[in-house]
Amino acid sequence: MIYGHGDDAFRYDGKVKMNFSTNIYNRADLSALKIYLSSKLDIISSYPQPEAAHLEKVIADKLEVDSNRVLVTAGVTEAIYLIAQLYKNYYSIIPQPTFSEYSDACLIYNHTISYYNNDDMELLPENRVYWLCNPNNPTGNVMMKELMNNVIRHHQEYVFVLDQSYEDYTMKQMIRPSEMTDCHNLLILTSLSKKYCIPGLRLGYVTGSPIIIDRLRQIRQPWTVNALAIEAGEFLIKNDFKAIPDLKSLLDESRRLESELNKLDGVMMMESQTNFMLGNIECSTTNKLKQWLIEHYGILIRDASNFYGLDDHCFRVASLTREENNVLIAAIKDYISLCK
Repeated sequence: MIYGHGDDAFRYDGKVKMNFSTNIYNRADLSALKIYLSSKLDIISSYPQPEAAHLEKVIADKLEVDSNRVLVTAGVTEAIYLIAQLYKNYYSIIPQPTFSEYSDACLIYNHTISYYNNDDMELLPENRVYWLCNPNNPTGNVMMKELMNNVIRHHQEYVFVLDQSYEDYTMKQMIRPSEMTDCHNLLILTSLSKKYCIPGLRLGYVTGSPIIIDRLRQIRQPWTVNALAIEAGEFLIKNDFKAIPDLKSLLDESRRLESELNKLDGVMMMESQTNFMLGNIECSTTNKLKQWLIEHYGILIRDASNFYGLDDHCFRVASLTREENNVLIAAIKDYISLCK
């Protein structure tokens, strides 16, 4: 679903003034990184490492695990497709709604997919993969760490792919790779693109048992992670860069936005534990709302109708500043008044 993600501002020819469609924090101060990378531009005249071994060592040291448990990828998306390829022809259980790339990747590699939460454990064969997004996109809900730990440990006959790309956007505790080194059925996905607010550099990694990580290495293409991304990753991790300076304030404002939108006639927002949230508008399709907000306010929201299980009244927004959020609230209120 290459054109089905958020942040499609490129479609609107400079009309977007406030972008609520991307979940990534948009006010990170990347000036130090930009200065550093500008001093490293000569590296683009040479090939990067076929595998980002130096960066993997830096990550492993930070996580307090062995480097053979870490595989750096070109964003979490590359890891998703590699895992789907490794387990081709398996059964995949993908609770919905969630990130579409899991099912897209599984379909390419001939997985039989179940989209429901209440699968009968007795009916499906054991060669199955569970894809779990935590915090979940697009809902923003978070599964309890203790519950996740218990399920994974008590079902070691199955493979669990735990995508924690948005772990830096919630106050809830996440599973740490160092806690799970005795679980050989778990792969944890981490997005440095989201953690450090650098989606244009496409950088992530997967952690798991050395055997599975080695099998993933055998099927991946060389040089998928470019030299500047590798340099950026090492710089940010070594300097303990904090892209979101005050997560609590961001989440407090997110809950205010959620509450104020819920007060609007015909709008219902799901309870979220992140900076982004899923909503529903009764009086209109999301596409009409989206186009109207662009034309009249320069506001971009995420049309969530292409998430499996959601209809054309669903949308997703991520909290911005208080002032920008107030504009969004007023704009949707204005639109609803026109629907009547």
